[in-house]
Amino acid sequence: MDRHRLVPGLERLDSGSRAGSAAHARLCRLVRLAFALVALSFGAAASAQLFSRFGDVHWVDSDGATRTLDDYRGRPVVMTLAYTACRKTCSSSMLVMRKMQEILARQGRDVAFVVVSYDPARDSPAEWRRYREARRLPASWHFLSGAEADTRRLADFLEMKYWVYDEHVMHDFRIVVFDADGNRKRDILWEQFPDLERELAGL
Repeated sequence: MDRHRLVPGLERLDSGSRAGSAAHARLCRLVRLAFALVALSFGAAASAQLFSRFGDVHWVDSDGATRTLDDYRGRPVVMTLAYTACRKTCSSSMLVMRKMQEILARQGRDVAFVVVSYDPARDSPAEWRRYREARRLPASWHFLSGAEADTRRLADFLEMKYWVYDEHVMHDFRIVVFDADGNRKRDILWEQFPDLERELAGL
């Protein structure tokens, strides 16, 4: 016997119930998706945070002093990797960083410029001092060398791929800008050099 004939309106109630269940299921899926997106955004923000990831890692600067990246907390940081024996890409990086410093100085910004070695086994404090003097790079810049494992982790974090070929370190061109709290704000690639004024506006 058809129960819908015995109870008038039951068919409408059933269809309404099914529609309500479907709507509820859709709502639950949307809520789960919203929570997932929020968690993802928090994870991305944390992963792009310089000081929380590397603030307490120890490096040695060109004066032989032990440094941590926490030393630069409270100032925007312009960072790249380089090595003293490089004859091509690193020279381009230094050129672009000089221009960035000029632009930021005109804006009245107090910025830390940090260069970390790709080749810490060879880039001693004395080598970094010779590198700075030979290229007449600013005395205010910070040249650091650290443990190989920390160098690799930092390079991965900055998305700067490198590999050793014979006695050379082959690597990408990239300069990364962080705000005073260590949040990643800009990645500067070589093709952006003509537009540095625009790229650095509002930092």
